[in-house]
Amino acid sequence: MSENKTGGLFTAAFTYTDAVLSDFEAMYRQKKEISPAMRIVLGALGAVGAVYFGYMLYRDGLSLTRVGYALICAVLLVVALSGGGKRPDESTAKYRKYYQDKQATFKIDENGVEMHLEGQKNYARSKFKEIYGLFDTDMCFYFVIKGKAYYILPKDSVEGAGAEELKKYMEKKCSKHFLHYDT
Repeated sequence: MSENKTGGLFTAAFTYTDAVLSDFEAMYRQKKEISPAMRIVLGALGAVGAVYFGYMLYRDGLSLTRVGYALICAVLLVVALSGGGKRPDESTAKYRKYYQDKQATFKIDENGVEMHLEGQKNYARSKFKEIYGLFDTDMCFYFVIKGKAYYILPKDSVEGAGAEELKKYMEKKCSKHFLHYDT
């Protein structure tokens, strides 16, 4: 991997456009959805568990453990029936509010990921061990840090060795694989 002119392995400079933020919103919604197959599995486990632990409570009397397991099974049923992904979440609205039409610069090197957003004095920096999720779409890379915080990096803005090399580099440095979403 060759270093570029700024000394980082990879750099990027771009503006957060409506297209980039719409891609983020679509990926975020998909990530939160529970697939139909998973809902069936959760529903089956919840139903079987609720029946089993309900019977155990009836047969052997109250037990904190059995009540706890019965409640967990009930939660599985609720999640399975809820459809997933429809829960309100303000995360994407916050990104649009703070990032829309702002210039951003990225530097990814041996020290981790560094991002500077126009209008902010401080840089956002994360070591590779602080990145716990790697996602991508055809348009962008998403590096997940603490909670619902994301670094959003359009693939076509990557300078240095290129987007595919960056993907391999991040997987190696973070000891994780990218999960791809079709948006």
